[in-house]
Amino acid sequence: MALTAEGSRLTEANRVNQLRIAAQASVVANALWSRLDPAKLDASSPAWLAANVATAQTFYGRSADATAQYVERYRLAEIGPNVEPIVFPEFDSAYMSEALLVAGPVRVKLLAGRGMTGAKAHSEGKRKFLGIMRRQVLSGGRQLIDETTGADSQAIGWRRKSDGNPCAFCAMLCSRGPVYRSADKAGDPTAGSGLRYHGHCGCTAEIVYGEWQPTQQEQGFIDDYERAAQEANDAGFARTQESVLPRLRANGAFRDSPISRNK
Repeated sequence: MALTAEGSRLTEANRVNQLRIAAQASVVANALWSRLDPAKLDASSPAWLAANVATAQTFYGRSADATAQYVERYRLAEIGPNVEPIVFPEFDSAYMSEALLVAGPVRVKLLAGRGMTGAKAHSEGKRKFLGIMRRQVLSGGRQLIDETTGADSQAIGWRRKSDGNPCAFCAMLCSRGPVYRSADKAGDPTAGSGLRYHGHCGCTAEIVYGEWQPTQQEQGFIDDYERAAQEANDAGFARTQESVLPRLRANGAFRDSPISRNK
């Protein structure tokens, strides 16, 4: 958790604000979805894609701007006046175009190729696409945290903070604490995994100064992960995401665990 109660409050306020920005982007993307004609995908895709990339760029900027304001207030609460830079990420139009194209028209074609009617594929594709739009928009703030932490000599890293009801994958990443962008973890293959957010993810990122102390819930994530990892070892497997994550999901009470789904 943050060093101060005010720091924790600011982080949660930023998380909620980021989801609000993502929801606004989703409203626009939802309205634009009708421009993608399932009967004329190739013909309708270029104009649809251009409109969505412009939407993503607008809200990506809002996500980054809001996060920069949060970081300034958060640092003041945590460590006092700080002259370290806030690093704004660069919007990558080519990458954004590819991500939205694959999540939109390409996915609709894939669904149609599996036997769905054009209208059904169009409808089924929309939910997935809106999740990807949310993720791409929120990468503005998430990347700002990542790059700013890398330029902050006082930060020990940043940590992933869940929305309180994470899937097993997000809980696993939250359990690792502030390993992301930390100088002493530069060679750790897990250090780059913090930016792996799924489409409808409610997690946020928080810069950590000083010693990180997990909350009671986060300690539960750590304990659950260790149990799943030990189960993998006992079954003769190394501790990898592929061997641990299914056991973590199956035996935990996460959003995508059987016990939660059955409820």
